[in-house]
Amino acid sequence: MQIGRRGLLLATAAALSAHTTPSAAFSQKVVTRSADTLTDEERQHHERYMQMAIDLIDGGPPFGAVIVDHESGEVMCKGRNRGSSNRIYHGEMDAMINCGDEHPQLDWSRLTLYTTGEPCPMCMSAIIWNRIPRVVYATSIRKLTNIGLNQINLDTSTVAGAASFYSGEIISGILKDSTDKMFEDWMASR
Repeated sequence: MQIGRRGLLLATAAALSAHTTPSAAFSQKVVTRSADTLTDEERQHHERYMQMAIDLIDGGPPFGAVIVDHESGEVMCKGRNRGSSNRIYHGEMDAMINCGDEHPQLDWSRLTLYTTGEPCPMCMSAIIWNRIPRVVYATSIRKLTNIGLNQINLDTSTVAGAASFYSGEIISGILKDSTDKMFEDWMASR
């Protein structure tokens, strides 16, 4: 299933126009955790897949994403930022489009998306519409903004909180020391 431009724009607009302050109900539907709250075993598990996302970077914008079936451990698809040809081709979008093309009967509820940078509102909206229940990211939007990268300043939990139908888990900061440096170096070279 390909995501058309119109569908993507409508999904993003719907998620952003519905934005409200997350309520108590939101906190029960979307769990947010940081790397430092995980057990060693959990952290090592997530680091393995995050390293795969990091390894996708080939000198361009350092945004890579890997989508994993969290029941089998199988890597289903990968993506990286292809924004030079089209600004909406972020790493997460590339990975989700690849998954839809390569696995038309995919059960999205079994997936975890790993990404080197916190998903922007557009990407998080697409994650929500695909009902991917777990997102794991390294570098935060706040950090990306602080180093000079243009970002829409809405974090993943805010976007997820605006979607009353969505429930899931957001894990932040996996291998962020590596990716923070990667983003800083990339920005310095521009």
